[in-house]
Amino acid sequence: MYVSLALSPVVLLVDPGRWSVRDSAIGAVAGLAMMTGLVQLYRGYTVARMGIVAPSSSVLAATVPVLVDLSRGVRPGGLAALGILAGLAALALTGFVPGGSGSVRLGVALGVGSGLAFGVAFTVMGEASAEAGLTPIVTQRAAGLAMLSVAGLVTRRPAARRPAARRPVAPAPTRLPAPFFTPRGPTLAWTLAAGAIGICALSSMQLALRDGDSGVVSVAASQFGTATVLLSVAFNGERMRWWQALGVASSAIGVALLALG
Repeated sequence: MYVSLALSPVVLLVDPGRWSVRDSAIGAVAGLAMMTGLVQLYRGYTVARMGIVAPSSSVLAATVPVLVDLSRGVRPGGLAALGILAGLAALALTGFVPGGSGSVRLGVALGVGSGLAFGVAFTVMGEASAEAGLTPIVTQRAAGLAMLSVAGLVTRRPAARRPAARRPVAPAPTRLPAPFFTPRGPTLAWTLAAGAIGICALSSMQLALRDGDSGVVSVAASQFGTATVLLSVAFNGERMRWWQALGVASSAIGVALLALG
């Protein structure tokens, strides 16, 4: 979050846009919704199987903008509609991983909650005006970091009291809450890379939402789960299940249909 916030003004070199209170507020609301989705998603991974949390989150994240478009009378063409269906199927297939333990009920609840939050974030991002350019990205990152920092301060556990020592002891180093963690070494390099890639992805999506329908763009953008599966197979030596391979193929077909439609 720190890196993406620090880099967010750089994207204005690509499209400076025009600042307005409305578009800044849209960015802030989208940032809060996106952070809410992330918190619920990561919490879900700690209490339930990824195969329970990930599919429900990703499918809903893509479905909410589609439903909002339909409620507004936006009807995708035939090819685009097939692409949306193929993309949603790909999200469910690639995200399902059997095994593990945890609470199914809590995992589903957190997955649904995160998916709804992501869907709201994507929908709100599409409400920015064409003149805004990439200015909403700056307020989006700032609002998300502010929310994460406040959450870290509120949930920080107070240090346990120690019995009085008979002789002076060196004070224990102060530990900062999670939002203020400072990475070092290789972790810092990966953090910088992740922040840069993340801000590029968000900027690309903001520009796509400006020129396209929210539903179509959200379904296409949600296919990052497919890339995650392929990277895990290539670099982590994980085995691709047959339904994940079917999901990867469905994802490719869906994105192609969306592009043609």
